[in-house]
Amino acid sequence: MIGDNGGALHASAETGRLGTDHLLVVALTLLMGGSVVALVGQHTAAQAGPAIVLSLLLAALGAVPMLYCLRMAMRRLPDASGLHGLLRAAWGRLLADALVIALLLELTATIAGLAQSMARHLYAAAEVIDAAPAQWLPLPLAASILVVLLGAATAVLRTPRALLLASALLTVKLGVGLLLLLLAARHVHYAHWIPWLPSATAPYRFGLGGVLAAGVALLGILLGAGLLAGFCGRVPRPRSQISRAAGAAVLMAMLWLMVLAALQSGLVEFAALASTRPLSVALQGVPQLQWLLPLLPLAGGAGLAALQVVLLLLAARLGGEVCPPKSGEAGTGVRLLLTLALTVLSAALALSLPEGWLPQLPGPAGLLVLAAVCLGVARSHWRATDAADERRLIPMVLAPVATALCLLPAVTSRLFVPVLVMLAIVLAGVLMRRRAGRSR
Repeated sequence: MIGDNGGALHASAETGRLGTDHLLVVALTLLMGGSVVALVGQHTAAQAGPAIVLSLLLAALGAVPMLYCLRMAMRRLPDASGLHGLLRAAWGRLLADALVIALLLELTATIAGLAQSMARHLYAAAEVIDAAPAQWLPLPLAASILVVLLGAATAVLRTPRALLLASALLTVKLGVGLLLLLLAARHVHYAHWIPWLPSATAPYRFGLGGVLAAGVALLGILLGAGLLAGFCGRVPRPRSQISRAAGAAVLMAMLWLMVLAALQSGLVEFAALASTRPLSVALQGVPQLQWLLPLLPLAGGAGLAALQVVLLLLAARLGGEVCPPKSGEAGTGVRLLLTLALTVLSAALALSLPEGWLPQLPGPAGLLVLAAVCLGVARSHWRATDAADERRLIPMVLAPVATALCLLPAVTSRLFVPVLVMLAIVLAGVLMRRRAGRSR
């Protein structure tokens, strides 16, 4: 990938600045680094059938208003340090602190959940070659070790170098996926795509209702590209660079997932894809490609590792905005301490909580943050005194739409109520801290 000034991805590693290439790595990792292919397979089997490609198209279109609102927010506040700065400009320090702290806690839990899933992927790869590491290394302990290793690497490396590591890990995942696509395309049976849109068996199972329901769930994933705004303080032209990188990542993720969704539903009956590893299930019926089975969990583990690195960088960035370093303190040292603290907390969660309890993708808290940014854009335009300016009509319409589209997958998530409870607790804590500070 070529950067803004014609250099490669590592060109700005010495200066510490980020280019569009770095932002594209972050956005692609947020969208494709997790177990999103498994989620696509599960929604294919349970809701949309082969028409899951239509759900992906609807999800990508639904992300456009949010990307537009982010661009407008950064245009209104070009010197924002990140998501916290955008929220503070729109809603004040109190709500910005509460939302960002809730997002920090969600990212920490997500990193722990990703580590558990990564350990499960590595164990699955070992089982293919008749190894059983679970007999001498329990999965929770392996997950916590993986978090510590990745966290230490992320803390020691400068941000551009850490993103170079994430890029290498994501390249492994996408490379194996491309190899699978090239080798398995000739084994696709078109009869598996018929009927392309299965008849509805319930209000949100198959038919147009199922396509829409799957689209809402996938929209929550593609909206994750908006978290890229957390790095807007590290780039020279945040409005254009972040908009370009996020938009390109959404388009690339949509096309890539469409191709893989069509591939796996063409290799096997779509009902069989209700698995945590649908691609492995799809290859079970192709004897010529059995040698690829150990590579799939390894590729999935590499993508999960890349996502952990990116989330650690993002979380450390957000933490530095909530608790900025005091005058005279080096920002690098603060980032190091924040990354290590997040690593220890994530390792403790991965070690103590059972597998399946923790999220594996940024969820309702991130969507609530993006909804607040979009609603802030709408609020600023509603307050505009120049009502005759017709150019304000587009943001006045798109901003409420973007807010609703961010809230829709958040409300339908199983973690929405726990996140609301956590947000209320965080807000109460921020209020008590502010009152205690005033009393002094």
